[in-house]
Amino acid sequence: MNKTEKPAFLFNFLWLVLGCVFLLFMGGKWNIPVTAWIGSIFFLRYFRMQRSFRGILLAFPFILVASHIYFIGLAEQVEFGFKILIAMSFTLYIMIPCLADRFLYKKIRNQFLSTLIYPASLIVIQFLLSYIEQLGTTLHWTGSMFSYKPLIQLVSVTGVWGPSFLAGWLASVTNLLWEEKFDLKKVIKPVAVFAGVFLLVIALGSIRMAFFAPDAGTVKIGSVIVGFQEDNLFYAYDDMPQQAKLEQKEKYRAMTHEVQNELFAVSDMLIPSGIRILSWASGNAVAFAEDEALLISRMQEFAREHKIYFFPDLIVLGDFKGPDRNHVIAIQPDGQIAYDHYKGRNPNVGFYQGNLVEVIDTPYGKIASPICFEMEFHRFIRQAGKKGVDILIVPGDEPARGAANIHTELSMFRAIENGCSMLRTTLEGLTMGTDYQGRVLSQLDFYNTTKNRSIITELPVKGVRTFYTQTGDWFAWFCIILFIFLTISANLNDRRQDTTL
Repeated sequence: MNKTEKPAFLFNFLWLVLGCVFLLFMGGKWNIPVTAWIGSIFFLRYFRMQRSFRGILLAFPFILVASHIYFIGLAEQVEFGFKILIAMSFTLYIMIPCLADRFLYKKIRNQFLSTLIYPASLIVIQFLLSYIEQLGTTLHWTGSMFSYKPLIQLVSVTGVWGPSFLAGWLASVTNLLWEEKFDLKKVIKPVAVFAGVFLLVIALGSIRMAFFAPDAGTVKIGSVIVGFQEDNLFYAYDDMPQQAKLEQKEKYRAMTHEVQNELFAVSDMLIPSGIRILSWASGNAVAFAEDEALLISRMQEFAREHKIYFFPDLIVLGDFKGPDRNHVIAIQPDGQIAYDHYKGRNPNVGFYQGNLVEVIDTPYGKIASPICFEMEFHRFIRQAGKKGVDILIVPGDEPARGAANIHTELSMFRAIENGCSMLRTTLEGLTMGTDYQGRVLSQLDFYNTTKNRSIITELPVKGVRTFYTQTGDWFAWFCIILFIFLTISANLNDRRQDTTL
């Protein structure tokens, strides 16, 4: 490297560092929503400036380290292999679209089309990664934009891919403007098209929220959460060596009885408020296998006595015969069980049991109750939209304190996609109720609420059928077709240029 190249290299290296710094805040526990629109600008700039493989290779460890830091505190109670998988996937999620843009954008002779390479390839890699059963849609920048309500109405049309595409498109347009020394006259067409589309999305989203808000009445739903003596109490038992489990079993069994009694006592206090539906968080009610039948019978009697729809989540310890340890039971006001839904997605093992979203028809609309991590899987939850579900009652648990908010907000995108209102009752995390447009109707932070962790939410009883529900991932497939078209065009242009020379 000569004296002329060194300052240029250091200056370009700054863009990589800035991109990695912004990456830490593009979602996750330190989410600053605007950074999702800025960080990729610097990544794209760095890769476009690289003239050698060495510069590209240099980016990998920096982005990998940034990805690992990003996920510290977000991926707890998971195996080490999953932590490696998610950090590597996030690194590829950043790098591959940048590389696609770097090798193709100059070969596209149309300015406007050249700005579409990066956002199209970004959605392609997001979409492909969503087929990894341990990931689902965990890796997408739309998740960081929950507070931008008019913008995220786009999700009801495009799925989570639309807002991410806009963020990537902004990065590409900004880099085109940058390369023209911010002379707007030279890039007026692509800038104008992007600005027009962006403003149209915001305008239509605002109109949807202003004129098509829920108006069909509400139902009171109670969420009950009981704290433990220590964080992740029963997970700690489950992780013990077998001998220690045998020695400690009766101690922990007594603890499960104490928590169960408190759950019922707090739930009983909510009844006079007029709740018609009751939800317990995932991981809160825990029973050893020999006590499970008795606890379920007690739950049925509680629903029958108070004439409510009851959705308690139950985790079973010890020897059990069910498809999974974690299941939620839909109990009718007559005490009968409408369905028993076993958790079908787990970050450690991916899809392993069950691929069905069960539904119960009630006077308050159709209700389904997928569990916690299942909400990361858009193709799975789309069943709710197809079945006309009006309300999602989601029991959640966030053993990772850093993920207390982010997984709840990610879940809400499933509700917007499928036109359902949603209540996520979350142990050690954020309990939140929203309507099908993402308006926050209630919320309770487990860590900031140390005493009374029960909350009542009034949710709309009628959902809507969305374009996304009817058409699925059409926008992601459109991006795949668009990327193939742009790749072919770029290579044809390159061959024509070689022939001319």
